[in-house]
Amino acid sequence: MSSQISQSPDPASPVAISSQPRIQPAQKIKGRKGKAGGTGKKGKVFVEDKKDLLSLMSSITSDKDSLRAEKVAKAKAHIEKGDGKTEKKNDGSLRKRQEKQKALEAAKAKLVEKQREKRRRKQGKEVVDEKPTKKRVGFA
Repeated sequence: MSSQISQSPDPASPVAISSQPRIQPAQKIKGRKGKAGGTGKKGKVFVEDKKDLLSLMSSITSDKDSLRAEKVAKAKAHIEKGDGKTEKKNDGSLRKRQEKQKALEAAKAKLVEKQREKRRRKQGKEVVDEKPTKKRVGFA
């Protein structure tokens, strides 16, 4: 194993330099299926450097931030314009909710009244024991 040793300007710290040139990360290496860097299958992006990763993340976040800003601006413009469509829509849903609530209250009141009548009839049967009616059987 012979490697060349060169000395840096400071003689106390020797630095080993290999005789073979360094392989770039984007070059194909024997035994690997593909090369790193660039786009892969299904739009995947492979990065090896932290700098590349950070630039990729910043581009993605800036795209998303711009989309969000556009949506907010559009919503503000729609509100300021005052089409009235949203007000009508909200009014209609509010009216429907009120109608449903009234129907529910009416159904509850009807059920409570029915239960009261049932209790009254039951109490009346216990107090007054009338002669039971004859059962009739009809033949077809």
